[in-house]
Amino acid sequence: MASTANMLAHMAPNNTTPEELARLIDVHLGDLREPSPNWTLAVSPVSGRGVFATRHIAAGELIFRERALVVGPTARKGSPMNTCVCCHRLLPVQQFLCPHRCTLPVCPGCAESPAHRDECAHFQRWQPKDLDVTEEQPQPQPQQPTESVNPLSLRILTAVRVFYLSPEQRALVDAMQANAERGYRQEIIKAAQCFRKFPTTDRAFMDQLFRIVGVLNTNAFEAPCRVGEHETLLRGLFPLTAIMNHECTPNASHYFDNGRLAVVRAARDIPEGAEITTTYTKILWSNLTRGIFLKMTKHFMCDCARCNDNTENGTYLSALFCREQGCKGIVIPVQTKTLQPDWRCLSCENVFPHAKMARYQDFALNTINNRINSSSVPDMIHFINELCPRFCPPSNYVLIEAKLNVIWRMTRFGAPEYTEEELVHRDRYREDILAILHKLGAGECTLKKLITEEIQ
Repeated sequence: MASTANMLAHMAPNNTTPEELARLIDVHLGDLREPSPNWTLAVSPVSGRGVFATRHIAAGELIFRERALVVGPTARKGSPMNTCVCCHRLLPVQQFLCPHRCTLPVCPGCAESPAHRDECAHFQRWQPKDLDVTEEQPQPQPQQPTESVNPLSLRILTAVRVFYLSPEQRALVDAMQANAERGYRQEIIKAAQCFRKFPTTDRAFMDQLFRIVGVLNTNAFEAPCRVGEHETLLRGLFPLTAIMNHECTPNASHYFDNGRLAVVRAARDIPEGAEITTTYTKILWSNLTRGIFLKMTKHFMCDCARCNDNTENGTYLSALFCREQGCKGIVIPVQTKTLQPDWRCLSCENVFPHAKMARYQDFALNTINNRINSSSVPDMIHFINELCPRFCPPSNYVLIEAKLNVIWRMTRFGAPEYTEEELVHRDRYREDILAILHKLGAGECTLKKLITEEIQ
């Protein structure tokens, strides 16, 4: 069992040189490192450091693969908590907590495994308060989880696992950039309240934990993982993938192989010396939606060419119907460097304040999302084709997301049989999205490969 002092022994201050960072990345990649990689790390004019092409890279060419340095549960609201934190299989709805009383959901095989041993002892030492709940549970009801899993304590598990990495792996975590967001400290404080003996008075430990949580919240990805017919999202730290800087229509694209392997390929031709970029947002989000997300979660405003074009290469992903009586035109944001732009109709040229159009966009977003969460595929197709055109332009990103949802549900593993007419609608939605990706210049991006089923 590691003490707090031992856990901190290898967590040095963040003064890693570029050469040392490159060495740590090479060690991390291990056997996945190519003998002559087509990329290198260098100082980036965009932000700090980045990944650059050492030669011409053709569209579709593999750039690199990397394993996750550390993974853990996302503990996202609404996700099934009865998922094993080690092998990620779905557990029964009864008696799914670790028998050693660490209060983590774990299968019988993993409960006795080396992978779980240290974190189990760690949580036991902190004495989870959840034990009070599990000891007072009433008689189990059929199909209802009978044990309590606190998502706050579950989410901090990934940070705890960092302490048990090797010294060089921990040095790589410490070399990662981290936003000093006040909310991250609140996340730790709330997690600490789940335990009786959380070391909140140990300042060195708390400072290091705060930095680790900052690294994870700044750099970690949510990666889908499938075990049998159960799919869950893992929270994984892929350092090299995270070092790539953001572009709203990037020249590289990444996807995850079962939650633990990141694969990065060129989305379009990348000339020698160019920075290799990825996207931190969904590629089909509108300018305003991406801007708000980046400002709130990554603390910067993007200034790429797409963000400075209020038509977004003619896709009009932000477009809403004009609110002027009798006008059937569409309105789009006027300014591109603000999160509260005015909106102008392309037909009648009337200008509307952002507050009014934001309420209209929220109405469309909530209406469509509520349908996505409650409707069958046939009902969604009817809603998209017959009802959405009454309040939402066909180019609006929310409606595009609804079409994408139908495609996912119709092509996912174990999907039911659909009628010929429903399949025709799916194919039409696919062509609509491919046309938008083409206008954006997205090239051979992951989304294109997913909806054409080139990758699963």
